[in-house]
Amino acid sequence: MMTPSQIAAAAVEIVRSALPYSSELLEQCTSLELPHIMANGDIYGPAPDNAAAFMQYGADWTGLAVSSRCGGTSYWLYYRCQLTQERAMACLGPQQSVGAAIEAAVQHVRADLEYWNSKRAAA
Repeated sequence: MMTPSQIAAAAVEIVRSALPYSSELLEQCTSLELPHIMANGDIYGPAPDNAAAFMQYGADWTGLAVSSRCGGTSYWLYYRCQLTQERAMACLGPQQSVGAAIEAAVQHVRADLEYWNSKRAAA
């Protein structure tokens, strides 16, 4: 069973490990500079070896992405579940900035960890 401080630290580490760059660097970006989720669910973003070229990311990609629907932008986190190591996704909704989206991602992952930790404790 994890303590609240262990859960908080694990949430930060899970989000940090999902991001391709440091939070400090990503916080300087706008939503337009992040990978974009298309209507069919495919994710496109800058190629790792050439930021001027766009490419489709594979099913194992993790990171922060955005989607646009009806003029609104929502942030999403794709990350690895701590329990199953499967890719998970979290809708972070509209956020004021990339930094706010990263903080929302940490809070979302923390809530997930708290939930699953409580289920394991009850078992």
